[in-house]
Formats: sequence, structure tokens, C-alpha cells
Amino acid sequence: MDACRNTCAALAVAASVLCGLACHRTGATTGATEPGSTTAPRPAVIGAQEGERRFLRGGAAPLLLKIDPVNTGSRRMVLGSSDLPPGDVIGAHRHLQEDEIIIILRGTAQVRLGTQDYVASAGGTVFIPQGTCVTLTNIGTDTLTNVFIFSSPGFEEVLRSVSTKPGEAPKLLTPAQRAAAFHRGHAEASPNDC
Repeated sequence: MDACRNTCAALAVAASVLCGLACHRTGATTGATEPGSTTAPRPAVIGAQEGERRFLRGGAAPLLLKIDPVNTGSRRMVLGSSDLPPGDVIGAHRHLQEDEIIIILRGTAQVRLGTQDYVASAGGTVFIPQGTCVTLTNIGTDTLTNVFIFSSPGFEEVLRSVSTKPGEAPKLLTPAQRAAAFHRGHAEASPNDC
């Protein structure tokens, strides 16, 4: 029952954040899709297990891309979810143009923001301002389930570049290939000045 309450609370926070981002954006819209998008923006209701299914880190970490230029035509935000098995790590990186919010739905994470370490558990929210180094580690014995939100598109293309579709062989990227993918998505992989 606590897990259900935590999930509902986390989803309510995500809805508030998304509404806030959408309501506070300014600037004219033309109705045309942005470069790289394949559909015009459209409303959507996306189930918990729905979205563009992919796998990260050798197939160990399931990923769902739910809202982005490709899946919903969103020009202003990205939302997805991922599962990290116990011990899995989202390595140090930073986003150069987007803020990120991570909402923990299940499990326990150690989160490093810059040089500070925190613990986030179910129902917790992590805010990562643009330019902040972040590392996230599943320190629990359960799967770490999270929802991530980016304030603008870009990093979802990194996620596509480093992940695989169901049935594909895991991608083996060199550090240089990974760094190039991150660069294309307005991010820096493995920064050494955090």
C-alpha cells in the first residue's frame, strides 16, 4: 500500500511539473514540427508500461521513452522511465542545455550532484539544474524505478544512441563513441571537473 501511495504521489508531482513547464513557456509556436521530430504535437495518455521500449547498459536496464519529438511531437519536453537493477549505475554526466527532474518510484538511489551525495527513495524527487554533474546508483536490493523529465528535447537522442531496441544485440560503444553521442545531445559524458 505504501508503494502505491508513493507511486501516486510521485506521479502527481510529475504532472504538476509538466503542467508548470508547459504553462511557463513563452514564445510563439508555428505549428510546424522542430527539426528531428516526426509528428506534430498531440495529446496522449501513455500507460505505465507503454512507450518506446529500449534497453541500456548491455540490456540490463529497461528504458521507456514516452514523451519526446518522435513519440508525441513534443517540442518542449521529454519524459521517460527506466529501471535499474541492484548495483546498476547511471555514470557521471551533465546536461549542458536542459534541467532534469528524476522521480524515484521504487527502490533506493545514491545520487551525487556535483560533489554532494544524497539518498533518494520511493516518492523522492531529484532536481538537476543545467550544468550540474550527476551520478545515480541503485544502492538497494530491489529494482530502482524512476521517471525522468527534461525541460527540452535533446538527451532522448543520446538515450537512443546508447541503447537497443528489443531483440537487438547490445551496443558496445567505445568511450569516444559514447562521448560523441552525448555531445550531439547537449551533454557531457564522464566530466572530470565536477
